[in-house]
Amino acid sequence: MAATERYAVLRPSDLVSLTIRSTGLQERTSTTGVTEWVATGEGRLIVDLQPQHIAESVVGSPSMQGRPAGPSSLHFIVPPGRVIPLSVEGVLAAANELELAGTPHEQGKASTLELPWRLLLAVEDKARCRHRHRPATSGDGVTAMWHTRILAPSPRSQAYSAVFPFASLPLETPFADSTPLGDDIKEIAAQGRAHPGMPVAVDKLVLTTFGASFSGSVSYPDLEWTHRIAMGRDVYVRLLKRGVLFPFGHEASTVDVIERKFDPVTGVAGLHRTRTLVVTQPVLDYGIEAAHQREFPFHRVAIDPVLVTPLDRPESDPRAYWLTRDGRPVMFTVRASSAGDVIPLHLPLLFAEKGTDVLDLNTMYAGGPREDLEAAPVPPTAVVDRAVPLVVRRRAGNVVEAVERTEQHVRSLTFAATGIGSGATFHPRIAELEVTLPAVQQLLGQHQTILATLAPEVANAAQTGRPPEVLLQFPKVPLNFAATRAGVAAAPSMAVDRVHRDGPTVANLPTDPKKLFDPSAKLLGVVPLVDIIGQVTGPPTITWSRTPTPQATLYWTQRLTGEKAGPFEPMADCTVTLHVRTELIGGRPQTTTDGTVTNFAIGIPSPKEGQYLVRLEFAALKFHAEPDKLPETTLKITSARFGQQLQFVQKLSSYLPGIGAKAPTVDVGAREVRVRYALAVSPPPQMGVFVLQNLLLQAGITLSLGDDPVTVDFAFGTRHRPFLVTVMGFGGGGYLELGIRAGGDDSGLERLVGGIEFGAAVAMDFVVARGEVHVFGGVVFTKLGSKVEVTGYLRIGGSVRVLGLISVSVELTISLTYVEPNVLHGEARLLIAIDLTFWSTSVEITCKKTFIGSDERVAPRDKGALAAAGPSSVQQAWGPVGSSFPWHTYCQAFARE
Repeated sequence: MAATERYAVLRPSDLVSLTIRSTGLQERTSTTGVTEWVATGEGRLIVDLQPQHIAESVVGSPSMQGRPAGPSSLHFIVPPGRVIPLSVEGVLAAANELELAGTPHEQGKASTLELPWRLLLAVEDKARCRHRHRPATSGDGVTAMWHTRILAPSPRSQAYSAVFPFASLPLETPFADSTPLGDDIKEIAAQGRAHPGMPVAVDKLVLTTFGASFSGSVSYPDLEWTHRIAMGRDVYVRLLKRGVLFPFGHEASTVDVIERKFDPVTGVAGLHRTRTLVVTQPVLDYGIEAAHQREFPFHRVAIDPVLVTPLDRPESDPRAYWLTRDGRPVMFTVRASSAGDVIPLHLPLLFAEKGTDVLDLNTMYAGGPREDLEAAPVPPTAVVDRAVPLVVRRRAGNVVEAVERTEQHVRSLTFAATGIGSGATFHPRIAELEVTLPAVQQLLGQHQTILATLAPEVANAAQTGRPPEVLLQFPKVPLNFAATRAGVAAAPSMAVDRVHRDGPTVANLPTDPKKLFDPSAKLLGVVPLVDIIGQVTGPPTITWSRTPTPQATLYWTQRLTGEKAGPFEPMADCTVTLHVRTELIGGRPQTTTDGTVTNFAIGIPSPKEGQYLVRLEFAALKFHAEPDKLPETTLKITSARFGQQLQFVQKLSSYLPGIGAKAPTVDVGAREVRVRYALAVSPPPQMGVFVLQNLLLQAGITLSLGDDPVTVDFAFGTRHRPFLVTVMGFGGGGYLELGIRAGGDDSGLERLVGGIEFGAAVAMDFVVARGEVHVFGGVVFTKLGSKVEVTGYLRIGGSVRVLGLISVSVELTISLTYVEPNVLHGEARLLIAIDLTFWSTSVEITCKKTFIGSDERVAPRDKGALAAAGPSSVQQAWGPVGSSFPWHTYCQAFARE
């Protein structure tokens, strides 16, 4: 007979149901006719038992199901020459005497129990079976069910053999997830292989035809397992997994307890699961000296509560998961100690098996416990809202204290972890801080939180032993207060991205202004800073102090060495200075702002290339604003030069330099500050043939509170208060108003209105003759598009009537246009009319006339050309000519008539 042939061993009286086979045994028939196996060498008697366990679903699973385990096999070692009768009693008797093969731990090669479902256990080598080989019937006729106990190798010991988990069989999902152990069977097998010297201690191991009765437990470094089975059915299962709470690293354990409980309502004894978290290391102390420890400024963290039950079981069995209850994350109180202060934090935590990759944990933690899967992942954030020292040190007596000037007001904290060594362990760190930066808040006049991270200098300071100068770094935060409070005097838009021990500032300042300032950062509302700053020489300084009252100060000065940009032209020693001071008084920030620009010019180009319409040079332009007061703007103009199109007012511009020292009037609007100055001019100035009296010179500048261009206004008299003008004894009045816009698409002369009118009339009555003579003139200034046009007129005339019979009249009309620099040019029309009662006639004569102003800068060759063209002034045009006075003679002729 072949050794692989199987035999069924059945005995109904005590329910024996086995299958036997052998290796190394030879079948024969004895002299008494009994079939038997005999070992010619060392052989094996293999006994296959019925399934020893039935897996069941835990109450609450989607469906209640069960699965039987596979067969368990006992390998008995048969020594050479041993004979085994092939009968029920013969096989059972031999199994009662032979030792079991416990090694190797490999299915099919040694004794293997599938207990519980899909978990393979090995018994101790040379373990023994103890059972009755004949039916055990009591006196009242009741026969006990056959069973065998697996005992330890010692012949006299009644202790049960230990077992060794060594493998797991493929699991049937999703049914496996509903069983007491589920996917943890794989972990139990892995721990058994990793720790072969740590077997499962067994209190009971009895095998029967209807399943095993088993009670055993084992404690591995990262896992504890206890299992009790009665007749193949689970009664009690306890699985403890050791791990850590991420990101702080406290040791903790999750405990799953599955018990069979009778439900009086349904009458069913089902398996009920309870999961509990036990924090086995509620307090954890940290070092603060190493570089990775500096990223976590707390030297002790306590976790509360230390016992949380019941917990949800994760849908799968990952190495890390969020601790939840009824679908919601469990919130822990984390008490972080730093420099003698305890800061309570409220956070959900991850439970992770030891050795889980830190990168995976950081990624999972950053996603947060997402109750709504459609929502964006958000990392857990702990609200702090208090001052926190970001750098601490340990002094004598193991006392931890804060490093000076390293406290920051923290709104909230977000954590992560840094892997240590191979990454099997980790150390908590601050991933992100939400800080309030009181200095920036006061300067901005608003409550704004900023997301920041610890600067690399904090960790690097561990190597030098010196306190770090830079504490925090964050994306650039614009300080737009300059554009809204300092007007055009100094309006760069700056940004801070570092927090030093002395306050927030711009660290690692680039020398290239294009890397520091946004293209929209402008001076005077129109000039990009990147165009006029040749090289950045220093960052703004921002300081904040708490005594005697909270005060924030920003100071920034920069020399402008760039070339001309738009209307702005830096001159020697041109600087921009900005000083903003905010003091918290009565719970409200009170801000004082001073801005200054020195030594610069504003030039408005004329339509002709290379020429100015007007160019103003300033020694200083200052702006001062403080609470409950009107802003103060002072300016000092050193010179004002007008281009050829406005040369006729050049002489008046000589009065401008002193105008800024006068007391101004200030009009504050929502988007601008308008400053006006007035100066009475004395003695009366003369412009060519014009003598001006009662001249009120006004100048103003409009400072934008946004990015609008600066506007400069000049008024030489106004429509409502014109100056007096005298021309060779003729009187009149006039005014001139200019508006100049510096920068923008419509930069240039924005507004020009004005006029001068003069005249005189004389009436004569000699009874027989009556007459009159008159002179009227005027000049009108207008702006047409980008061009300035000056036009004028001159009317000279007279009439005489003799005895009511004869009338003679003369009318000279000249229309003037400003066509050349400082020159009035026009055509004259002379009309002479004679009326002799029954006869009348008229004669019209046309001629051209030119007047030259007072500009001494007209080239000599141009003067010669103009002089050759005719008289150069009104006075010359009206006489004398030689020793005679033609005009006077002409007028007197009418009178003598």
